[in-house]
Amino acid sequence: KVIEGSVMTMCKKLLGFIVGVASMMMITPVSSVEEEIVNEGEFKTLCDFVSLTQRINESLRGMEEKSGVSVSFLQKKVTDVLFGTGIGDVSKMKWQPHRDMDCGSNTGNRAFWAGEALMKDLLCLCERTDGLHSSPEHLCYRGRTKRHNADNWQSPTNRKNTWNELQNKCKKGGIEGAPTRTEFQDMRKQLEAGIKKRNDSQHGEYCIYGGEKAKTLRICDGRRTETNGICVLYPRGPDGDNASGIEWLNKLERLVKNVEKINQSNHGDMDAEEDTNNTNSNTGTGENSPAERSHESRENDETQNTQATTTSETQTGLITARPPEEQKSSVKIILQFVWVFLFLLFV
Repeated sequence: KVIEGSVMTMCKKLLGFIVGVASMMMITPVSSVEEEIVNEGEFKTLCDFVSLTQRINESLRGMEEKSGVSVSFLQKKVTDVLFGTGIGDVSKMKWQPHRDMDCGSNTGNRAFWAGEALMKDLLCLCERTDGLHSSPEHLCYRGRTKRHNADNWQSPTNRKNTWNELQNKCKKGGIEGAPTRTEFQDMRKQLEAGIKKRNDSQHGEYCIYGGEKAKTLRICDGRRTETNGICVLYPRGPDGDNASGIEWLNKLERLVKNVEKINQSNHGDMDAEEDTNNTNSNTGTGENSPAERSHESRENDETQNTQATTTSETQTGLITARPPEEQKSSVKIILQFVWVFLFLLFV
């Protein structure tokens, strides 16, 4: 009985544990469901383009330091992409009285389009404004829940602060060097994949990026209704696609091409310089090199010394050992002298 009681107690505890775990599993999905991050993918895509402009700037600075040639005209094109043509800094940007005039609206009476500046499109996707239809979910990345007064859209201070926050989130490490056209085209395809075409008889053709995909949005004013949203509107491009109407994208594509050509030209010059250095190096260790000349000099000295020694030895031989003909002549003279002496002696 004692054993049976112990077993029953253990079973009750085990059953209670199982019920508790099951209850936790049923409750957990409801309580821990992560709230949707609106425009998360769109933010990452535009961030890649921001990082690309930063790489171009770094590459241009490197060119200027190495060559000493000013590349300010290309650096200006980078700011044209980010902030708009002729605008060198975020603090100098001009904002319309209403958000939809910068981010886009197509109500049939008059259309306003985004795409003028990369930074402006990023803000349109990631800045929350107060309103009855604005839900509290995260925007662009988790933890971004800050709101701004919808009536203060023109405030340059708010826009600058938002840009600084987003720019810090966009910074990426590990990728160096100027981007290639192939890299840019891959990024462009990713952007095009997220842009949705809209076409209706009342409002014509246009393209929308961000916001709720299931709705037919026409006004990107930051509010969330069936027709309003946190988004950007682009015009249909002249090529009939959904991205050729984006002004900053076209500027960036031309800039990437120009920088790539300059890099290729610089590499060609470096290769030519390296070939020249190699040629000079080969010449320096060839027939006319100092080392070779030194070696030849030593050989010439040795040859001259050898010739001098031989000459000296020959001269010495002439003094100590006369030729055989000369030796014979001397013997004849001696013999003649002896015969003359004997003749006089006996006569």
